[in-house]
Parts: sequence; C-alpha cells; structure tokens
Amino acid sequence: MFVLNNVAQILLGKGFHMNIKNHQNTLEQRRSELVKLTDGLLVSQNTKKAIQQDIESHTAFARDTEQLNINRLKNTEAKLAGQIADQKINETTLEQRRNKLITRKTGYLKFWSFFSEEQKEIRKKVKGLDEAIALIKQNLKTQKEVKQTTQESISSIQQHILEYEQFDLGSARTLLASTAAEIQRTQSKITIAKAELDRLEEKLLPHTRELGRLKFEHATLKSEMNAAERFDQSLSSAKNSYDKAMIHQECEATLGDGSPRKIINDRRGKIRHLENNIPKIERRIQDELKKLDREINHLVIDGNNICYEGNSFIGLRGLLGLLKTLNNRFKITVVFDASIRALLKIDNQGVNKALGPSVNAHITPTKTAADEYLLKIAEKKKDTYILSNDRFKEYHDYEVVKSDRVLRFLIADEKLMANDLNLTVKI
Repeated sequence: MFVLNNVAQILLGKGFHMNIKNHQNTLEQRRSELVKLTDGLLVSQNTKKAIQQDIESHTAFARDTEQLNINRLKNTEAKLAGQIADQKINETTLEQRRNKLITRKTGYLKFWSFFSEEQKEIRKKVKGLDEAIALIKQNLKTQKEVKQTTQESISSIQQHILEYEQFDLGSARTLLASTAAEIQRTQSKITIAKAELDRLEEKLLPHTRELGRLKFEHATLKSEMNAAERFDQSLSSAKNSYDKAMIHQECEATLGDGSPRKIINDRRGKIRHLENNIPKIERRIQDELKKLDREINHLVIDGNNICYEGNSFIGLRGLLGLLKTLNNRFKITVVFDASIRALLKIDNQGVNKALGPSVNAHITPTKTAADEYLLKIAEKKKDTYILSNDRFKEYHDYEVVKSDRVLRFLIADEKLMANDLNLTVKI
C-alpha cells in the first residue's frame, strides 16, 4: 500500500496522466468542436419547436370569436361597475343613518339611561347597520376583484389579437424551413465529426495506452527505488545488528528483496530503459497526431523522384501503383523534370496517356528541374501537400517547406510506402 500511494503521488507530481493530455490537443479540440455542434443542434431544435408552436397558435386563433369574448367581458365589466356604484351609494346611506344613531347613544356610565328601551333599540339598530355595511363592503371587495379579473382578461385577449395581427406567418414558415435545414446540416456535421473523432481515438488508443502503461511502470519503479533508498539510509544509521536485521526484513516484506542496494541498482537500470523508450512512444503519438490532423485535398507529386528505387530507375511503376491505390482520394498533380522524356523514351503526350485523364501531369521546360515548380503549385493553399524525398533546403523561404507540407516515401522490396499517407502499395 505504501508503494502504491507513492506511485499515485509521483504520477500526479510529474504530470504522468493516463489521458496524456499533452499529446492529445488535437483530440481535445475535436471533442470540443463536437460538444459545440451538439449544443448548437439543441438550440436549433428548441428554436424549431418554438416556431412550430407559434405557427400552430396563430392558425388556431379565432379572431372573431375572441372579439365576441371581449364584447361579452366589457358588458360584464359595465354591469359590475353599475353594481359597485349602487353598492357604494347604499354604503354611504347606511353609514349616514348609523352616524345619526351614534349621536343619540349614551355611554354605560350613564346607567340610568343606558338601559332604557330607547337606548336598547338604538344599539340594536346600530348593530344591524354595522352588519349591513360589513356585508356591503364584502360584496364590494368581491365585485372589484371580479371586475379586475375581467379587465385583465380583456387586456390579455386584446394583446393576443394584437400579436395575431402583427404575426408574419410567411416569415415564420420561412424561418422554420431554414431552421430545419440548419438542423439537418448540423446533424450531418455531428455524424462526420463523431466518425472522425472515433477514427482518431481508435488509431491512437494502442499508443496512448502503451505510453500510460510505461509511465505507470516508471512511477512504480521510481517509488520502489525511493523506498529502497530510505531503507538503505536506515541501515546506515542502525545501532546494532538486530535493528539491521529488522530493516532487512521490512525491506523484503515491502519490496520483495531484503537488500536495498540490490533493489536500487535493479530499479535504476529499469528506469533508464523506460526513460529511453517513453520519448519514442511520445514521438510516435506526435507523429500519428500530425498525420491524422492533416487536411489534404491536393497532392503534388515529384514525378522523377518516384521513378527510382534507390539509384535504380523503375519508370512509372511506382507512380501508377500509387495513383491506383489513391483512387481519386485527392486532386493529383504530377510534375516531372524535363529529363523524364529521355528516361521513359516517350513525349509529353505519352506521359499524359500513361497517367490517365484524372491526373494533371506537367513536364518542366528543357534543362530545368521540377523542384521550384512543385513548391509554387503547392505554396498558397494549406490543404496542398508535396510528395517528394527532396528536402528543398535551398527553398527554406517557401511556406510549404516552413509548414512541413512535404511528405516522404520509400520504395523498397517492390513496395511503395508512404507512412504520412498511411498506405503501402505493391509495385
């Protein structure tokens, strides 16, 4: 458990993450783009739903019926207004009668008159008036609330009528169609993006998994060596043979061997081996990512370059095999040195006929090489790459060279291998 805990700390401390983020920026970008597309699709779908609901509400809206409802509600409002006015008059009349009676009331301190029949009758009438006034007030409250609700209903219907009149049904249907088309485009983009991401992840998975395994092993060995070094230090400071024996025993129980020095030497050698191999896997991942992230639409081929296996001239065998395998995967342009006519013993028309109509073939003017012509054809477009084993060092100022858009190949053992294009062709 001690060693495992230390492994975890080393992994975190050194940045040895199993996800290997430093080598998967391309994948993270693809994942981020896929999330954005998915979020955009959800927004478009919600927009489409809202437009559909607006259109359905508009077409279902009966304007004449709603106008009749307004007229009915206005009549109700008018009746309520009249009833409220009558109730207020009644309330005022009753309050005036009550106030007059109140002036005739005597307090209980004047007991000789408080209990008279007249005072009893006055108090009875005041009580009756209070109840009547309270009832009127309650009715007024109810009627006012009903009137308020009626007014709000009228305003709501009027607003709906206004919205109905202002609603542009034609524009809404046009927007609905464009939104539906946008949804289809986004769904298509998502399908393509997901397929591409799956392809990249599948291609890189063996390498990232192996890198993760090596780094975990490296961290484990490092932790074990650190533990062994601590045991070795404890041995150096042990006071007696018994303490040393106990340390050797603990070392064997923890690390499988009682000799810290032996463990240190063993782990140090294994760590050096891993530190030599880990960068190789990292470079492999970087190379694969570079290949996978290329967007090639136009391939410009160094024609003469591909007619040789080492120093041996093989004619068009390699080029024809390559073209057949590519199968219109890219737009193809082939540029030959002027010397190709003598080497093949054919003219320009013969070269064009041999390569076929789908290939743009060019032969440079007499006594000129193809190098700079290749570079100029590929210079301006980032999706155009050159296939050549020339390094073009003297043309370092060309963008196609600076951006590493020159791909290499090897012809050997009757095969043309272009690793940057992930293909092997029998020739």
